[in-house]
Amino acid sequence: MPEPVPPLVFAAEIVLALALAAAAAALFLGVPVDATRRRGRQVVRPFLDRQRDLAQSLGLSLRSWLLLRILCATIGLAAGNFTGVPTLTLGAAALGLCGLPWLLAGRAARRRLTMERALAGFVGEVRDLMRQSNLALDRALREAARGPAPELRYVLEPLASDQPVATSLTEVARRARSPLVDLVVTALMIARTRDPLALVRVVDEVLRPLLQVSVEVQEENHTTVAQQRAAALAIGLIMALLTAAVMRVPSMQAFYLSPPGQLVLLAVFGMYLTLVWTIGQIARPLRWVAWDIEALRRETEALIA
Repeated sequence: MPEPVPPLVFAAEIVLALALAAAAAALFLGVPVDATRRRGRQVVRPFLDRQRDLAQSLGLSLRSWLLLRILCATIGLAAGNFTGVPTLTLGAAALGLCGLPWLLAGRAARRRLTMERALAGFVGEVRDLMRQSNLALDRALREAARGPAPELRYVLEPLASDQPVATSLTEVARRARSPLVDLVVTALMIARTRDPLALVRVVDEVLRPLLQVSVEVQEENHTTVAQQRAAALAIGLIMALLTAAVMRVPSMQAFYLSPPGQLVLLAVFGMYLTLVWTIGQIARPLRWVAWDIEALRRETEALIA
């Protein structure tokens, strides 16, 4: 007698069959492929941008970060499969897939904050080279980028190359993916179209104080968020230990395999996710809005020409 197919595998087969049938129906009805691709890209682009920001802050490429998330989801799926409870299996897979970014968000924020703190030193060095050594702005940027702090080495690498300064600044902003770096790059590009010596006064009166205050505010915000994340993680670990202890009892395991038990597990997961979301709303960090540095580069290059 053949072995019965696990419910989770059976459900996955049904979803795959429905997806293939929907794709075949779309091709048969003549749905525009290009329009569908454009809409798909518009839907996927915000997700990829968030993942790219997080991967960049962790020092990983986007592909490595996505592969790491898939690996954690696979490990969670395999671990949850030992329980034999479909809800726990899917929950463990979702935890491995979605819990990893939440767990590493604090480390990514600290790395980004360290980079932004070093940015103030780079701006000060450019100012000193212009004021004390009488170097032109482009030369001062290249000199300061040749020996940067370790936190800025990857970000400032384009400025140390032979590329045009404007193109290098655009690449710096793209690599950093930080609003403070965008602000500094914007000021530097505008300064190249005007009197560069005015940048010395702007750095002393505007940029350096603004960078210092922004970093201090972010440090306080990240401390609060780290405390919230630690509290939510502690609650999650306690719930996981209790669930593991309960599942060792045969009668309780039989209950959670039944439909009422599945509903109870879904309710518990929903309560925990609601708790995590509520804790995260207490001091939610602001989302970064990217500046159009490439458009600014074209406009400033036109003014210089």
